[in-house]
Amino acid sequence: MRKRSFEYGLRRVIGEILGGIVTSAFVNSFLNAGLLPPAYATLFSILNMLGTISLILAMPFWGTTYLIGWLFGLWIMLQTGLVGVGEAIIYFGVPLAVLIVRIF
Repeated sequence: MRKRSFEYGLRRVIGEILGGIVTSAFVNSFLNAGLLPPAYATLFSILNMLGTISLILAMPFWGTTYLIGWLFGLWIMLQTGLVGVGEAIIYFGVPLAVLIVRIF
């Protein structure tokens, strides 16, 4: 499999979203059990936003087939309920805008 191909983009979106779900579950479990102070929830939210911003800034440099794989994988994750509507708008909108700019 070629790096930056459709399949690679598909695998990346699924891996990143599942990784985020697992990380969130661990952090929430530790917070609810009192093993982490509440300030860590704020820190985790800030780091999550920074990760999203860096991902968005990198999208214009992805290959076209990779972007299409990303969108397809994200669509699958949205249909199964693993991605919220707000996240989907961001993660669909930016790559779609990049593809439209490339076409025109």
